[in-house]
Amino acid sequence: MRQSSVSGFFAMVLIAVLLALAYSAGERGLADLVAQETGYEIDRWRAGKLVPDVIKLNALQAGLHQARSIDPGNPNLIEDLGRFYAARVERGQAYDADVRTARQQSLGYFRQAVDLRPTSGHAWVDVALMKLRLGEIDEEFSQSLQQAFHRSPWEPQVQLIAIEVGLASWPALSPASQQTIRQAIHSQAQWKLANQKPLLTALLKRYNRLDLVCLLEAGQSACGAS
Repeated sequence: MRQSSVSGFFAMVLIAVLLALAYSAGERGLADLVAQETGYEIDRWRAGKLVPDVIKLNALQAGLHQARSIDPGNPNLIEDLGRFYAARVERGQAYDADVRTARQQSLGYFRQAVDLRPTSGHAWVDVALMKLRLGEIDEEFSQSLQQAFHRSPWEPQVQLIAIEVGLASWPALSPASQQTIRQAIHSQAQWKLANQKPLLTALLKRYNRLDLVCLLEAGQSACGAS
């Protein structure tokens, strides 16, 4: 009888655990469904295929917040919120108080995403990019830029954004950070799956760093420190 009671107890515990897991999975699935349509609309907006008015933008924002309320620990949703706030003021002026507030909100979400998923190069480069747009070239900025390079060495999109952020802030960077960017430029120039050299050349021209063009071919030994 005692053995039967113990077996029944463990069976009830197992059922409770399975129900909890099913509920958690259901919550995440519902959050994904809520976010899916919103994410689709945001992608169209950022690609220039949709020109939403204020009412539509507010609806998209509400959709992301609704999805997060269902699944608050989902780093993908938190990153999406950060990108949404950033995109709303992407062409805004840095001195505009509303623009700065939106960028600070965006940075806050990206910081949360890094805390939840510190291995994400995407999250780290988002922090660095938003710090740059806020004019905050500090220790957090440098660490985020270094982490972006370190965490996503095989993701060209992250590497190219990090390279551009580095070139934009070059005079304020430490020699070690400048060296990291040199290495990244050379590595991306050798990327076998796609020809990155035209993009890298355009970036170097944009930021007046033609002294680093030699990194596209010969490597760092052929380029003097500058």
